[in-house]
Amino acid sequence: MERNILIDLATDLAKGSVANYSVEEANEKLREALNKLTGTDGKFDPKKFRRNKHEVFEILEEVVDVRVEEGIKNQFDRFVDYRSVAFGDKLQFRPETDELFEVAKIAGGTNNLRRQRIHQYETYQIDTEWNGVKIYEELERFLSGRVDWVKLIDKIERSFQIEITNDIFTAIKAAYNGLTSPYKVSGSFDPDDFNELVEHIRAQTGMTPMVIGTRLAVQKAVPPYISDDMKEDRNKDGYFKMVDGITFGIIPQAHKIGTDEFAIDNNFLLVLPNGNEKIVKFVMEGEALIKEVLGQHNADDTQEYTVRKKYGVGVERAAHYGVYILA
Repeated sequence: MERNILIDLATDLAKGSVANYSVEEANEKLREALNKLTGTDGKFDPKKFRRNKHEVFEILEEVVDVRVEEGIKNQFDRFVDYRSVAFGDKLQFRPETDELFEVAKIAGGTNNLRRQRIHQYETYQIDTEWNGVKIYEELERFLSGRVDWVKLIDKIERSFQIEITNDIFTAIKAAYNGLTSPYKVSGSFDPDDFNELVEHIRAQTGMTPMVIGTRLAVQKAVPPYISDDMKEDRNKDGYFKMVDGITFGIIPQAHKIGTDEFAIDNNFLLVLPNGNEKIVKFVMEGEALIKEVLGQHNADDTQEYTVRKKYGVGVERAAHYGVYILA
């Protein structure tokens, strides 16, 4: 199986959109392809793996990169601006301004106007840092070929996605703690307070806002007038998709790794202009790197690998958005 086809197959598996195979068939073909990269006919050979492991690692690095990137984009596309740069490169962001020119009355035949210039925000960059996991397997399992690379990729991908999810919402929480009235409302959901917040966002940006939150958060937004059709739709969807003309959407929830604690707060609604305000900047620097620690170097004969990615998260400094913190 060609390298690009292999990566495409792994990506389709991550999306759940495998065209020509069932998920199980696609997983099996991915397993076969990874084993064949060791120079075998599909049966694991530890000696040939040792000779060809760098090619396997390069494929796995690309697969991890693509799948983590796709997962983040699919989950947070509404409000995260995802960028990928080479190692050592630094992106400069310049916040957009909503400032307008002041229009003055003038006498006919004169040009007696005070000249104006739109304020330009200073550029800034997102600092990146290394994040990684170290995994290990018993040497016997590794040598016998019982390490399931597909499941390993799945777990690595999901682990990074959950950690990135946590980083994104930590950044958002730090940013909205600095918001003040009228862009920050606290308390139980009240239609009047909600509509006032929405109108401030609309007035500031000229765009119709959209609201997003976890399923448990958006369920707390109840419109003042509810028809029988709305009740039926609410029962099917689990929440009101529209409240007083404003569209609501769901952010998929996750658990923090190793706990039963939710990664995303269930007590806030994010109000975004047009549902397309990329208030979060996410920068992935370089590619994933996989490093092996040879089994015989460990006293317990385990096989170790480290998987590292370098990224950074920040919130647009001049972004206009609102937050409703629910009691």
